[in-house]
Amino acid sequence: MMKKASMQDIADALGISKNSVSQALRNKPGVSQQTKLLVSNKAKELGYHYSAPKEVYTMSFLLMATEFAFSQTSFFGEIVKSAETEALANNIKLDTYTLTEDNLYKLTLPPTLKNYDGVILLSHSRNEYIKKVIDTGIPVTLIDHHNPELLADAILSKNTDGTFHAVSLLVKNGFKRIGFIGDIHFSPSYLERYRGYHRALTENGLSVDPAIEITEIEESQGALFSQLKNIEIMPEAWFCVNSGLAFMLNNYLQSSGYLIPNDISIICFDETEFTRMAVPQLTNVATDLPFMGKLAIRTLLHRISYPDEPIVHQQIIPKLNVRDSVLLKENK
Repeated sequence: MMKKASMQDIADALGISKNSVSQALRNKPGVSQQTKLLVSNKAKELGYHYSAPKEVYTMSFLLMATEFAFSQTSFFGEIVKSAETEALANNIKLDTYTLTEDNLYKLTLPPTLKNYDGVILLSHSRNEYIKKVIDTGIPVTLIDHHNPELLADAILSKNTDGTFHAVSLLVKNGFKRIGFIGDIHFSPSYLERYRGYHRALTENGLSVDPAIEITEIEESQGALFSQLKNIEIMPEAWFCVNSGLAFMLNNYLQSSGYLIPNDISIICFDETEFTRMAVPQLTNVATDLPFMGKLAIRTLLHRISYPDEPIVHQQIIPKLNVRDSVLLKENK
């Protein structure tokens, strides 16, 4: 009679411990989805019979964002993934909900909203809508958005300081005419980056030149190229509020005959596939996106446990990542 397969057989076949097999079969947090899948498949292959446990969650959260935000997979996608991982580690079910234009302007809340223990609102959408969500009394944490009227905990990037450090890097390397590109009316983050840019210039004794500031811009190649053609004298360096604009700027300058960074240097906010795909790779200042998602879950859990504590805005200091698009003094 053939011996029945055991957990030890599965462990031996996969080269992992029996305890890891047990944890995977019981769908315990802390075991990767890849390991769970490998163990499940090997159990079926060896004929090991077990009862898969039903997922038991301690609570459920809803993460809401616009279709635009969810489409930014290399930026907001990193935040969502880390929030999902942190939620799973805490036995929390995390659902997502896409906010449509119709939702936002008719102020229509999800019909199941009252079933959730907490809500995460990712990025900016419409303040009136966010306020309506907060007014339901369900604990709310905002990510990458804030407004004086929105009384909720928020996880933010320290935009002014991050930009200050980025522009200061340019100043320390001898650049005096530094331009700015970004729609400061698009989000509070971009306005803060503009303020950080101004502060870096003024504190270093450099003049602010509106002729090399593009502060209203649709984020498309055509719109950017059109505005750049109107710049009579190019600056020595550009700061861009995000990596997408910097990538397009890099393409425009090179197609116009400029060498990057020898003729013009580029630095931007955010490190994404655009900074890595660009040739040369783009120097940037960037916030730890996975940490933002993780911190949002922890903050929401804390708010649920301590509902009467003061509202807190937590700002993450961005890190400066020096790549090849800025001409440093030692290379001049």
